[in-house]
Amino acid sequence: MIPNNYVLFLQVITVLLITPGPQRILIITNSMNYGFSKSLWTGLGDVSANIIQMICATFGMYALMKAYPQILDIFKWIGGLYLIYLAINFLKRKTSIDVNQNINTRSSYNLFKDGFISALFSPGALVFFLVMFPTFLDPNNNFLIHFIILLITHVSLDFFFLATYAGIASKISNFLKNYPNLISRLSGCILMLLAYKILSTKINL
Repeated sequence: MIPNNYVLFLQVITVLLITPGPQRILIITNSMNYGFSKSLWTGLGDVSANIIQMICATFGMYALMKAYPQILDIFKWIGGLYLIYLAINFLKRKTSIDVNQNINTRSSYNLFKDGFISALFSPGALVFFLVMFPTFLDPNNNFLIHFIILLITHVSLDFFFLATYAGIASKISNFLKNYPNLISRLSGCILMLLAYKILSTKINL
């Protein structure tokens, strides 16, 4: 009943969701400007966009996967190479955060919209859901159940880490200012290892 390589899926998304990126920086900024509880609307906007992306990307690929199950092996290589690409970007990334404490109050709707739009049009998220999700799904074995498990897992972890960033925003922002690239460097190294693990894993259908 558990999706293919579920533990590996957990490892990959945990590293990606922990690493500071546009959505994490956005919710830190909103938490410090508007408060923790209101910033959670940004997190809800983020995961709402991700749900739409997961549904569209996964079921858009379902027919292709059903007709050509061997394409999963291609997805495996694309996904592994994509993680290597992300790892290189993380190793080169320079993280920065800008907080304006004198900004005016904004509505929950606008904060939700911030998170939704930034996530919905994130090229990285779109590529991830197109090339990584199929690697952990078998079109001939509990496809819908496995998809729901992966969706709930991703959404739950994503919102948890977003809320964590928002909850300790001041400490995280100070850390990022003092050590702006440390987390990205570590994440880049871990993603390299996970990419190797994905590329060396045999997909059994």
